[in-house]
Amino acid sequence: MASKDDLTTSKRFRFRTRILTATATRVNHVHSNVFRLRLQASFLQSILLTALGYLPCTIQAWFESLFPEWTLPSQLILKKQKKNWEEEFEAEKAAYAKLRPLQRIVVPRLFGELQYDNTPALLMSDIGGACLAAPEGGMLELDEFRRLVSQALTALSRFRLLQDDAKLDNFHLTDGKVMVVDLEMMTNEVQEPLTDEQLKFGVECEVDDLAKGSEDTQYCFWEDGILSVGGE
Repeated sequence: MASKDDLTTSKRFRFRTRILTATATRVNHVHSNVFRLRLQASFLQSILLTALGYLPCTIQAWFESLFPEWTLPSQLILKKQKKNWEEEFEAEKAAYAKLRPLQRIVVPRLFGELQYDNTPALLMSDIGGACLAAPEGGMLELDEFRRLVSQALTALSRFRLLQDDAKLDNFHLTDGKVMVVDLEMMTNEVQEPLTDEQLKFGVECEVDDLAKGSEDTQYCFWEDGILSVGGE
């Protein structure tokens, strides 16, 4: 029998100028503050999107930048602030702002902040794919794993950031690349000035740690019979 936490609930909440109605389901039991949302269709949104479709792309982009709430995709991720994690919540917002050029490429897109069940929350894109700690995302060959993870972490380091919570479930394999989620714990140059050498060394250490974790995880999958040699 499914637990209460597994049940999908219907929610209504405000995001900027729009009242959203959505079904919300916890993504898993580990991250109990993270929900997958499915927005219910809005008649007004349909009219706006139809009208926008007749306008030049520059105007469409301008409208979306000013009113992202009216061009939201139907499936989203909502992340509530954890109790007594105010500093981490603010740090994650700051990291997303700094990584704006990498949103939708290496990290999810952040649409903005809202109140959900009287708690601050972030509304972001659902990048899909599979977590590297799960069987669906955890069977990369070691060389490919190291290459993809290194690409993602190196991209962050170019913005003087290091993922300080480098564990497999903070990385997703999606569309043939690795993307980084959960930016609450990032080492940055404001907290600790980092040289190029320190950033490079930090990335190398994180790749090594994650690769070792991936090998251990794959072994556990095989031991438990979740996966067999050759993926059969």
